Amino acid sequence: MLLRISKNMIGPCIAKGTDPDNQEYLVFGGDLFLGESVEVKSYHKNKNLFIVAPLNYSNTKIFEKHFDKDGLIDFKKLKEVKLKSTPFHRIYEIDGYWVFPDKKIKKHIEYLYQNGLENYSKIKISKSYNSVTSRIPVYSVNYQTILDRIIKDGDSISSWFICEREKNFDKGVYADLYVLGNLNEANIQIQLWQIIGQGEEILYAHLLLDKESKNINHFDLATHFVHPFDIPKLIYDKKRIELIAKTKWLRIDNGISDNQAFDLIKLFFPIDYLVDEFNENPVPNNL
Repeated sequence: MLLRISKNMIGPCIAKGTDPDNQEYLVFGGDLFLGESVEVKSYHKNKNLFIVAPLNYSNTKIFEKHFDKDGLIDFKKLKEVKLKSTPFHRIYEIDGYWVFPDKKIKKHIEYLYQNGLENYSKIKISKSYNSVTSRIPVYSVNYQTILDRIIKDGDSISSWFICEREKNFDKGVYADLYVLGNLNEANIQIQLWQIIGQGEEILYAHLLLDKESKNINHFDLATHFVHPFDIPKLIYDKKRIELIAKTKWLRIDNGISDNQAFDLIKLFFPIDYLVDEFNENPVPNNL
């Protein structure tokens, strides 16, 4: 059915649509077509509620054939909808449907475009386009200092953490940032966790650098879900802990510099840019 969408919004993503007989209907996704005529489909078989045709799917599982093992999709498979897509509100088409970058990486998508990294990247897509993510100022770190310590000084970092304020590990309050850098593998491996509050949800960044060229040959951002009681194993025992679940948001396997990787980490971690100092607090080995 073809409906003329009103220029007045009803809610965040709902507008009124009028058919040729001036019968009014509510249209999900109508905010993308204000003042235009658009093809719509019935929403959940409701006779008075409709959804614009390119958004008429329940979840992104219908695109699974395009996903890698982490649920990411190659950026090159996405065609931007030029007439509707705008910076920070990008719209892409795949298999005749519209998809959107997940809200967690909206700023990262713009960074990829600005630095010519989009064709090297895989991203998490969503069917939601009107969500806004907020950022909480926690702490900032000069990540280049970490890289200098690992590469230029030849140090293997076993465990560092960054704290904005004094915290008690034994009472279930954990470090803001925990870093592992390992020189004993084929690649230099850097892992960073942003551990906030009780730690059920942890932000994670991972880099692999070629020892000879010092080029980054793998970079990804993810959210790890863990039991908070397991976090001391990571901090004190330097052991890999079991994940309840994980979600990857962005992956780049080549073509990215160390500065670009750290810029993307800063966009991902909830960081206060007014502070840009790296404070080393090695975890005692005798605990």
